[in-house]
Amino acid sequence: MNNKQGKESKLLKSKFFYTVVMSLVIAIVGVASVIYNLSKIRNVVPDDGNTGFYSVTTQSTTSGRQANVPATGVPDNRDKTTSSVEKSTENDLNRPYTGKYLLPLNSKVSKGYSDGNMVLSKTMGDWRVHDGIDIGGNIGDNAVAINDGNVTAVYNDPLWGDVIEIKHGNGLTAKYCGVKSTLQKDAKVKQGQIIGTVTEIPTEKADGVHIHLEITVEDKTVDPVKALNLMSDNTATE
Repeated sequence: MNNKQGKESKLLKSKFFYTVVMSLVIAIVGVASVIYNLSKIRNVVPDDGNTGFYSVTTQSTTSGRQANVPATGVPDNRDKTTSSVEKSTENDLNRPYTGKYLLPLNSKVSKGYSDGNMVLSKTMGDWRVHDGIDIGGNIGDNAVAINDGNVTAVYNDPLWGDVIEIKHGNGLTAKYCGVKSTLQKDAKVKQGQIIGTVTEIPTEKADGVHIHLEITVEDKTVDPVKALNLMSDNTATE
């Protein structure tokens, strides 16, 4: 009985001893691991400028130049000027015209500019835009230049009949449809100068004899009445 108890006591002591030894080994390994990891961690140190920011550097185990380290003592030659963005304004196609233009005929506007809207064509029997204004007249009436300018084209169109185009400066070009002219391309004209005589316009024949005047400013079609700032007593609605 005593022998049995002695063996059990020795066995318990052995287990306790091994348990203590294993615990010490695990503790030593853990401490070593922590020390190793601490040696690899990034060092964070306050910036010398006392700005509240931190500069971060990383330790390297390789020899040579260290990467990602802020350079010091090097002048900053980067351009510190900022580009100013000009405030864009809407391009007013009617500027800078202030009512100094004439109508090509001493008459009223019989049909206005449709501003992209479809209107009924009495001649063609369909709906289409009217990109100009019509000024009533008679066959053979003299048509005059609305302002000084240079003739850019003289031709006959199957739909618009006799046409003369004149560039009047500041990006404004006038297209006189229903005007037969003897002028040549590049001819210079003065305001009020006779540029031709009134003829018929095939595509608007049912509207009576008139001049169809189209205005473009910087190659964009605009309302001639607004672009030329014509007096209201020269206009009439159809």
